[in-house]
Amino acid sequence: MIATALGSFAGRDYAACCRAVLGELEHRAPLPELPARGPGADMIGRSACLLPEMPVDLSPAGWRLCQGSSLIAARARRMLADDREIFIETMQGWSGIPAITVAGPLTLAACIDLPRGGRAIGDAGASHDIAQSWQVGVGDFLHEIVRLTGRAFAVQIDEPCLAQVLDGDVSDESGRHRLPPVDAQEARRVLAESVETARSGGDQVVLHCCADDPHLDVLGGAGADALSLDVRDWGRDRWDELAQWCSADPARRLWLGLVGADEDDLGARAIARRFSQARAHLDLAEGSPRLDGWAITPACGLASATGTGQWQILRDLVRVAADL
Repeated sequence: MIATALGSFAGRDYAACCRAVLGELEHRAPLPELPARGPGADMIGRSACLLPEMPVDLSPAGWRLCQGSSLIAARARRMLADDREIFIETMQGWSGIPAITVAGPLTLAACIDLPRGGRAIGDAGASHDIAQSWQVGVGDFLHEIVRLTGRAFAVQIDEPCLAQVLDGDVSDESGRHRLPPVDAQEARRVLAESVETARSGGDQVVLHCCADDPHLDVLGGAGADALSLDVRDWGRDRWDELAQWCSADPARRLWLGLVGADEDDLGARAIARRFSQARAHLDLAEGSPRLDGWAITPACGLASATGTGQWQILRDLVRVAADL
């Protein structure tokens, strides 16, 4: 068992954050996101700027597709390139496995508007184009960072909007109505193709969803090496479904989200109890070899944590993982 984080952090000093993340996490650490720095540093803008031939701009309603390049998108690309250089430089002498976090194509389509208005997820053609562009752009980004570092990277595909997309809970432009749900089989296909693209990172591919109902039939059927889930408030039925997913293939791994960004005072003992409860739900004995390669993590990103609290959460997770 190891402890790791899921990408976003509080604060604005990128170099200091990289040093802290790599100092706290010995085995796996993400290239940090610091959304407090403003537009383009957020998960959606950061990932949307990777989409080739699909320029984006920022409107009062959020990110949208547009006809030509925009200053804010160019800023996002420069910021990501600068962040990559800082992270690579800071990684020198660190022996763990780095990770890239990127918003998945379904979440991007659910959060980006069409040029004429309305979420892209409501237009099958636009959603398809985003997914295709995502494969090219993310693939190129991974090839480049692997080339620059000579190291394998894990890839975490974030799909926090998956449940909304599948449940038909994405609002239209007016906010008064909901867009039709995306077919589960189509969503699974899109995710499976994204997972295959992400394998160019050379290490494992993780699908993350922090929704109460992550739709394990879709998320777990996409072929990822691991699922990253917020399991704090799960009921028996959901645990049973996850146990079935795990037992179907011994190579499948879990990243268990055990502590929220607002729980920096929870402490290592309480986190350890939550893990013991999760292990019992999954019918895994203490010290089971099935747990090799698994991880414990924050439930989601730590951007809403306090500057000092986020590091306390990571230290507590590392302490628990070391004792498992």
